Amino acid sequence: MNAETSRKPAAKALPQSAYMKNLSADSVDAQIVQMHQSGASKVTADSVEAADSFLGEVKSQTATIQRGLTGFVKTEQAAIDHSFSGVINSHDMVVNGTIGVTLAQSVRMTESKSGFVIAREVHGGKMHTVFLLTTRMDAPVETVVEPRSIALFGAAAGLTFGLVYGLFRWLRS
Repeated sequence: MNAETSRKPAAKALPQSAYMKNLSADSVDAQIVQMHQSGASKVTADSVEAADSFLGEVKSQTATIQRGLTGFVKTEQAAIDHSFSGVINSHDMVVNGTIGVTLAQSVRMTESKSGFVIAREVHGGKMHTVFLLTTRMDAPVETVVEPRSIALFGAAAGLTFGLVYGLFRWLRS
């Protein structure tokens, strides 16, 4: 092995920042990404700021989305305002919008809707969710499925099954 073949390839330097206005791209990689009325299938950055934009997949340290549409977001800190997101996986999150699946350590939701919220802590104002799993909650939440309703449904289903099964056994004999 000679000296030239043993060298590691030089790391590809990311652009310092990328600013997009009324543009679309398949993939955007930069340290700071700012988007306005733009779209991207995949965004990888340290910081992402998007307004009135569509983002398919976002991987960053911080993400701020205003009036946007996102598919999947994985970030340390997220601020979602008047936006719709499919799945958000974040350490700390502030949400005022609609999210399909929320996975976080700490969530602050205000006037928000979510299909599933799985978080260590949930804070904020009024929120609506189908399923909520948390260890600490300081927010008024309207849930469709909660531990109490699951227990009541299980008890009612067991009682109904037992009665129907017993009735059929009685009618057969």
